[in-house]
Amino acid sequence: MGIALVSKNTWCDVAFSHPEIPIRLIDAHRAHGENTRNIVCVVIDILRATTNIAAILENGCSAIYPCASPETALELAEKLRLRHGPENIILGGEQDGEPIEGFDGGNSPLEYTRSRIGGKTLILSTSNGTKTLSAAKDCGEIFTAAIVNITATAERIASILHEIPNQSLLIACSGREGAYCEEDAVGAGMLLDILSEQFEELELSDTARAAIHVAHGAEKNLEKMLFHSWWGKHLSSLGLDEDISFCAQKDIMDIVPKLDGGIIRIS
Repeated sequence: MGIALVSKNTWCDVAFSHPEIPIRLIDAHRAHGENTRNIVCVVIDILRATTNIAAILENGCSAIYPCASPETALELAEKLRLRHGPENIILGGEQDGEPIEGFDGGNSPLEYTRSRIGGKTLILSTSNGTKTLSAAKDCGEIFTAAIVNITATAERIASILHEIPNQSLLIACSGREGAYCEEDAVGAGMLLDILSEQFEELELSDTARAAIHVAHGAEKNLEKMLFHSWWGKHLSSLGLDEDISFCAQKDIMDIVPKLDGGIIRIS
């Protein structure tokens, strides 16, 4: 809010799924001479990982450890429970939208209430979102965003790009099992749209421009877009309509989660 316009060109790119991230980083180096440490990354998984991450932190969780696989999450939970006590560590996640057998919870932004998660640590493993965080680990700064906190995240990114020269932006959509999904592209386009109001000029890749176009069409009814998306239909078939509606709420939170040293906290 009230961020001054920036005169330098800022390179912005979008990966539409987590397997694309290494390709985008190579492209950045070839075209712009970018070192990955000069790239700010925003990871998006609207349905539901990055929405859940924001909700969990909003409800007082002290730290989230994202794990790329359930096996890694189980191993980490065992270690942290020995160190901090089993009552202070919650193991959550999903595979194919459903809770993982043996875990304490799933990936719903509605289940981790303040009474359940406040002051505790969550270890989280999901089908796509935590894999994306792992794929982006070499970027200089890594944040997560969803529709629920899109403006707060965009303003934080604008502030970073304004204050620190030679930073570029990669928006990493988690996608679905390595494939494109509409809702994450919409989230990327929404974030870029807000940034474009703060910058005199953004150097947009073709995928960044495509994300903006997709967002312009979907923003008229975000909830309808989510319910009509492939993954939204899948979640709805599992009885998770309330989760989908929650994920469609724009700017109900002003927190910005950040991954640092393998741990996500409010930045």
